[in-house]
Amino acid sequence: MFRSLFATIIILLLSMEVITAQSSGRLAPIPSVYLDCSSCDVNYIRSNITFVNYVRDQDDATIYLLINDQRTGGGGREYTLIFSELGVEDGRTDTLRYSSPSTDSSDERRIGLNRYIKIGLVPFVTHTVAVRSLDIFYDAPEVTEIDDEEEIDDPWNNWVFDVNVRSNMSGQQSDFNFGLFAGFEAERTTHIWKIRGRARGEIRRRNLDLGDRTLNINRDWGNYWGMVGYSISDHTTLALFTSASFNRPGNIALNSYVAPAIEFNFFPYTEFQERRFIIQYQITPSHRRYFDTTIFLKNSETITSQELSVQLRYDQRWGRIDIRASGLHYFHDSSINNFEFNPSFNIRIIRGLSVSLSGRYRIINDQLALRLPANFDPNDPNNELRGFQRPTSYDYSVSFGLSYTFGSIYNNIVNPRF
Repeated sequence: MFRSLFATIIILLLSMEVITAQSSGRLAPIPSVYLDCSSCDVNYIRSNITFVNYVRDQDDATIYLLINDQRTGGGGREYTLIFSELGVEDGRTDTLRYSSPSTDSSDERRIGLNRYIKIGLVPFVTHTVAVRSLDIFYDAPEVTEIDDEEEIDDPWNNWVFDVNVRSNMSGQQSDFNFGLFAGFEAERTTHIWKIRGRARGEIRRRNLDLGDRTLNINRDWGNYWGMVGYSISDHTTLALFTSASFNRPGNIALNSYVAPAIEFNFFPYTEFQERRFIIQYQITPSHRRYFDTTIFLKNSETITSQELSVQLRYDQRWGRIDIRASGLHYFHDSSINNFEFNPSFNIRIIRGLSVSLSGRYRIINDQLALRLPANFDPNDPNNELRGFQRPTSYDYSVSFGLSYTFGSIYNNIVNPRF
C-alpha cells in the first residue's frame, strides 16, 4: 500500500515538472546517450529504447551510461548502471543495480536490463522533447505484498547447483580425437558468506597413425576446488581454500592442499564495479605425488608456499585500467618461485581516438613437476604432441592497438540484414 502510494506521488511530481516545463516552452532537444558496456547486447538496446539518440563519442553525449556486471551466487549476474549528465555544472548522477538469476535465459536477462535502463533514463528526459512521446506503466503485483522486514522463504537456503556433461569427437584419416568432460558445481552466496565448490574432469584421448606405429596419447585430468569466504568488514575477507587434482601431461598424480587466505580492499566493496585496489595473501601447505620422477629427484613431497597478489582496477569514463601482479615462493627453497605481471589499459586519448595495451610476463622458477630427462626428452616431437610440460624460465605476451572512429556522430539505426 505504502509503496504504491509512494510510486504514485513520484509519478505525479514528474508529471508536474513536465507540465511546468512544457508550459514555459523550454524543452531541451532529445538527449544523446553514450553507452559504455562491453557485455551488453547493444543492438537490442538501441532497437528497443528509442526515445533517446545514441552517439559514438562521449564528447557528443548529454548522458553517459556506464554498465558494469559481475557474477553473483549460483552463476547469476548483477549489473551496475551509472547514469551521468554531461555538459552541465553539477549534473545529475544516478546509480541502479539489476540482478538476474542464473535461471534467466539470455533473452530474459537483456529484457530485464533494458527495463532498468529505461527507468534510469526517465529523470534525464523529463525536460526534453522526448517526454512528449513517453508514458509510464505500472503492473500491480497479483500477490499480497511482502513486508520489507519479512524474510523470503527459500527452501534451498541460497544454494545453487550446476551439473555439466559434454563430449566431443573429431578425426581424419590418420588422427582420431575423443573427449568426455563432466563437472559439478555448488555455490552459496550471502552478504557475509561465500561458499563455492566444484569437481571437474576430462578424459582426453588421441590416436595418431605415424605409419610404422600408432601413438596413443592420454591427456586425462581432474580436479576438485573449494572455497569458504567470510566477510569481516566492508574492506576485509577471510577465506579457506581446499583442492585436490591430477594432470597426466603435467606429471601430477596428486596435488592436494588446504590454504588459508586474507583479502583487503582499500576501497569499499560497494564500489567494486568502479574501482578496486585489492591485496591478497595466501599460505599453501601441499602434498604432491608425481607419475614420473622429477628433475628434483622426487616421486612425492610435502611442501609449503606463500603467495602475495595485488590488483588495481578503475572503470571510468576515460577508459579502463587493470593491473595485476603476483609473486610466489616455497619456504624450503626460496629460489623456487614464480612472478607474474598482467597490465591492461584501454584509454580514450581524444575524441574518437583510443589506445589499448595488454600483456603478461611471467618469471617461472617453480616447475617442480618437470620429468627427469631419463623419462622425458624435451626434443622428442612426440612429447610435444602429448602436451608434456617443457622447461622454461619465463614466458610473455603483448598486445597493442589503436582505434580511431570518425564520421556521423549518431548511432541509432540497427539493420540486422546479413
